[in-house]
Amino acid sequence: MDKRSLKRLFNYHYYANRQLWSSVMALSEQQFTQAQSDGSPSIRTQIVHMVANENLWVNFLWHGEVEFLQEFHLPTRASIQEEWEALEEEIHDFIDELSPAELNRQVGLTFLDMGGSPRVWEILLQIVSHAAESRTRICLYLRRLGSPPRAQNFTDFLDEQEHSTPTRHWMNL
Repeated sequence: MDKRSLKRLFNYHYYANRQLWSSVMALSEQQFTQAQSDGSPSIRTQIVHMVANENLWVNFLWHGEVEFLQEFHLPTRASIQEEWEALEEEIHDFIDELSPAELNRQVGLTFLDMGGSPRVWEILLQIVSHAAESRTRICLYLRRLGSPPRAQNFTDFLDEQEHSTPTRHWMNL
């Protein structure tokens, strides 16, 4: 994968997160923090998991550190928003610094019980893939709560890109 395409993919990823966050902010605190009726974790827990996954991978790839954030690290929507904004900036900076050789560098995942050594770009793709899965699940719960999510399709992102100036700091709604 080339760097330009990867940057565009992450721009879409953060667009979709902004769309989701806008819907989440409309929830009451109880709706945000209560477990789902089907026994699934709360929307807050699921969003913290998204942030923790992204944080884990970027810190591992860039700094060689393995850290998985827990809910107590992000106790409020404001703390989640702050961490997500910092992660967006960090990932963009990380991608900006990658050379083509670094994008294709294989990474040993000794902290996971899995074989193989994915390339850096494949791990970055996993961040986006994992988040898309999480957003889908959260959108289902938002609908159940009567708070339909905003559109998150790639075509909506492309349309917005043509008609507005994108920003990097996106959660200031």
